[in-house]
Amino acid sequence: MLDNIKHLISLKSVDKDISENNYEAALDKLNFLVREEFKPSETFLKRGRLCHKLLMYEDAYSDFTYVITHCVKKEDAYYERMNLNFEMSNFYEAILDANKILEWDKNNFNVKRIKFLSYVYSSQEEVAKNYILSLFEFNKYKTIQFIFQEVAFALARDELAKGLKLLYVIDMLDKDNPIKLLKEAGIYELAGKNEKKAEILKQLDSVFPKYFISHFRFTDMYQDKDLMEISFLLELKVFDKQNLFAYPMKILEGYKNHIEGHIIDSKECFEEAVKINPRKPEGYVLLAQTLQLMSGYDNPDYMQDAEKNYQIAMNIYQKENLPDKAEDMKRQIKHIHSGANIYSYK
Repeated sequence: MLDNIKHLISLKSVDKDISENNYEAALDKLNFLVREEFKPSETFLKRGRLCHKLLMYEDAYSDFTYVITHCVKKEDAYYERMNLNFEMSNFYEAILDANKILEWDKNNFNVKRIKFLSYVYSSQEEVAKNYILSLFEFNKYKTIQFIFQEVAFALARDELAKGLKLLYVIDMLDKDNPIKLLKEAGIYELAGKNEKKAEILKQLDSVFPKYFISHFRFTDMYQDKDLMEISFLLELKVFDKQNLFAYPMKILEGYKNHIEGHIIDSKECFEEAVKINPRKPEGYVLLAQTLQLMSGYDNPDYMQDAEKNYQIAMNIYQKENLPDKAEDMKRQIKHIHSGANIYSYK
């Protein structure tokens, strides 16, 4: 039997062999340590990792499972076996290992990520959709951005079928998402299916205008839109080849700058929006609010400009027969005259 010191020396020697790519020598030493049956959890775990590295998957699986079933210290073996199962496309087993790990490591996002991907690749798309939504607290746009990142990873590994499976989940979350369609067309191009690519691109041309309009509403003045959603909508600018949505895109850009604290850039965006479409009231309202914020009610020039923009918006609302909104503009002008800083921009 080995004592502690000899065992440590042997393991360091193994580590040295691995660092120098002497894998055969390292494996021989680990086999010897296994036969000595001294501290099996450490030895089997190290040998399993080396076998995984050498693509000896069955041997690695056997070593990790031995630790899990025979040793007290088994947490690391669960992590290793989960990753190995996922890599070997044993997705159901990967999910079981992930569930076990999450009992003591409930906030480990990488484990949750592997669990989600295992659901997708084992054709449990509905379960995968609900699971990933819950991880992002049902924020659709954060969820979609995450899945797009996973699509990129899949494509980098030339795993086209997995990329399509992930895009299908996006389609379940956000029907006819233009960015999803563009990536789908790209996958079919990589697969040499140009007819399918052309079909998707044709669908994209017809989908974008309806999609943008359905996701963009002036009426909410962005109260229910977060930065992720606004950034996502701004990404769609690439599809507006005819520049049909220049005004709302500029409004969104200004609002994004405001959220990020770039107030001067925000002001410039709203000024451009007003130039693009001087008949729309939203640009004037947002510009007036931004000018109020910049003035701090101390800069008379900004305050006068804010009042002018509120006045223009009020006139447009009156022409559009929207008395409630026109009355709101009157209140803002009254606040400016009173010097009461009670209007909050949001």
